[in-house]
Amino acid sequence: MEGVASLWRNGPRAAAERTLNPPMSTPAPSDMTLQAAVDWFVRLQGDSDLETWIGFQAWLEADSANARAYDTVEALWVDIEEAPPSRESRAATTSDNVVPLTPRRAAKSARRGLWIGVGGAVAAALAVTIALPALMKPGYEDYATAKGEIRRISLADGSKVTLGAASTLRVRLGKTQRDAVLVDGEAAFDVAHQPSRPFVVAAGDREIRVLGTEFNVLNHGDRLDVTVRRGLVAVSGDGQSVQVAKGQKLTHAKGSAISPIKAVDPEAEFAWSKGQLIYRDAPLSEVVADINRYVATPISVDPSAASVKFSGVLSIDEEAAMIRRLELFAPVVSQPGSGQIVLKAKTARP
Repeated sequence: MEGVASLWRNGPRAAAERTLNPPMSTPAPSDMTLQAAVDWFVRLQGDSDLETWIGFQAWLEADSANARAYDTVEALWVDIEEAPPSRESRAATTSDNVVPLTPRRAAKSARRGLWIGVGGAVAAALAVTIALPALMKPGYEDYATAKGEIRRISLADGSKVTLGAASTLRVRLGKTQRDAVLVDGEAAFDVAHQPSRPFVVAAGDREIRVLGTEFNVLNHGDRLDVTVRRGLVAVSGDGQSVQVAKGQKLTHAKGSAISPIKAVDPEAEFAWSKGQLIYRDAPLSEVVADINRYVATPISVDPSAASVKFSGVLSIDEEAAMIRRLELFAPVVSQPGSGQIVLKAKTARP
C-alpha cells in the first residue's frame, strides 16, 4: 500500500485533490461510488464481453455521480502512467493485498502494473478518476448477423432487439434521443417507454419514431416494411409523416411518394424471429429475397415464374429443405445454375 501511496504523492495527487474537492454545485461521489468505479475499471481492462459492457453502461446512466467517479479514476490512471516509477511503486507489485489493473495492451513498464488497494483511503482516492470508454463516447454501437443467424440484443435502456439474418444495425443511446440505423436486413424492436427520450430508427429513405412500442422493420434493397404489434409509430420522409398503428403494416419502395398501409396479422409478420416465414399471396420474388438471407446458395426467380404468388409457412431450416417446401407450396421447380438455384414455373421446365 505504501507503494501506491508513493505514486499518489508523485503527481496524481494534485489531479485527485481537484476532483475530491469539486465546486460546491457538484457534490463529490461517495466512497461507495468511488469503489464501484474502481471495480468497473478493473473489469473493463481485459476482453470484456457484451453483457459486461451493457452492465457498465447501465451503471453509468443510473446516476450522474457514477460517471463523474469513473471519469476521475481514469484521469488518475493517466497521471500514474505519465509519472516516473518509484522504488515504492516497484515494490508495490509484490504485495499480496492488492488487485492488479492490466491495460488492454501489454504492460511495458512497472507503472502499467499498478495495483489498486482493496480498502481504506487509498482505494477511495484511486476511485476518483476514469475517462469514459469508447462505448460511452458519441458514436454508434454496431451489430451484425451472418446468413441464417438470428441474434437477440438487450440494449442498456431496457429495449430489446431481435436482429434477423444477414442484417446490420447501428445503435446510439443518447441522453435526449435513442437512435438506430437499420443498414440492411430485418429487426424486431421492443422499445422501452421513455417519453422524454424518443427512439428513432432510420431505414432507407424513411425514419420511424416511437416513444415505446413493439414493431418490425425490414429494409432490404428498395423494399421497406414497417409492422406494428403494440403501440403506434410515425414513419416520415420526403416532408411527409404517417402513423402506423397496432395491427398495421406500411410498405414503401425506395424513392416512391406512396407508402400504402394495410391491416395484417402482427404475429405472422414477427414469426421469423421464432424460425418461421409466413406469407399470404406474396410475390415469389419477395419470398426469395427473404430466403436468400438464410441460405448459402443464392436463389433467383426465372422470368417464367415472375408472376407466381406464394401462400404458406416456411420453417427456417436447411437450404434444401426450404427449397423443397417452396416447390410443394408453389407451382415452381428448382434448377441448379451457375453458382445459384433458379426457380422456374413448372410448365417451363425442360
